[in-house]
Amino acid sequence: MRSKLHNFANSPVVIKRTDVLLAETYSTPTQMAMPGTRVRPSRIRYANRAGQLPTTGLLQGELICQNQVAQPVEAMELTVVLLDPFHQPMQPIGPNKSLVHQIVAQMPRRLEQRVKWEQDIGGMEVYEVAVMITRVRFADGSLWQAPEEEVIEN
Repeated sequence: MRSKLHNFANSPVVIKRTDVLLAETYSTPTQMAMPGTRVRPSRIRYANRAGQLPTTGLLQGELICQNQVAQPVEAMELTVVLLDPFHQPMQPIGPNKSLVHQIVAQMPRRLEQRVKWEQDIGGMEVYEVAVMITRVRFADGSLWQAPEEEVIEN
């Protein structure tokens, strides 16, 4: 899946690279062969056919980020924005579909850290994902918060 990263100006932690994979799961399993029978080629089952349930999606992401300041980082807030084919933000459906991930990661100065995250998107058709770090908590308890600005450009 296409993904893009956004680093805010003066951010203490910057994202160097991001990769996102969309895993689809099917609610209705395909026909299984019985033991002792010849295996026939399976037929493709479409979600829009009668009696079929739509697929559900799970985004699996990984990013590499780096602490740019002298203070050690204790935790980060990662915000994931789902985009439609027109590069417009999409709102997740239902409760507990937060697009904010709390990442607890000890990160000394200049250290690169690999961070993994997952997001259930249900049946939404996501075209692209934007990933950014919006808050950082340092080991001394101080907090950096990203400025509230529009980050999605066409």
